[in-house]
Amino acid sequence: MAGETVAERIRQVLGAEPLWVSARAEQCGVRSGYACPTQLGADRWAALIAARELAGAACIVVNAGTTMTVDALSADFIFLGGFIVAGFELMRQALTRNTAQLALQAGSFAFFPDNTGDAIVSGATNAMVGAVERMVSYMRQTGEDDPVVLVSGGDAQRLVGQLKGQIRLVDNLVLEGVLRIGLAHD
Repeated sequence: MAGETVAERIRQVLGAEPLWVSARAEQCGVRSGYACPTQLGADRWAALIAARELAGAACIVVNAGTTMTVDALSADFIFLGGFIVAGFELMRQALTRNTAQLALQAGSFAFFPDNTGDAIVSGATNAMVGAVERMVSYMRQTGEDDPVVLVSGGDAQRLVGQLKGQIRLVDNLVLEGVLRIGLAHD
């Protein structure tokens, strides 16, 4: 939760107790394989619940924003685990902040970048794509054939054109999950 002060303000504005989303051992047909299910972020949990409905099969759930999460959901809807990596802008900013002579500059993706701006943009993009491709490989190695890759978030479009396989761009994947949780709530 965002903190008790914020929670209290939300209660006051709504005039009621809201339904707080938090990860659980099981909800809406998804079971968590996380070592401590309640430690998983509510956003990741909601996205997994939406993915179950949208993919209906083994899938990889990617949310690309400030950070990028890459989560694996098995064909029997068990959350297997996932990665958290720096997002596109965070990677670019880290390079410019922590290295000499790499100023933040515009660039474009290229197979063979020939300038610093393009090299940074291409490197960050390839790092993100590589994390997704690695998870696809792990899923296949463990018997989950051809997982669907659901991609959402502010940098989703940057990834979609670089990924191969069954790729689906999904707007508002987390909100889709929140909706499903709300509809299932007693």
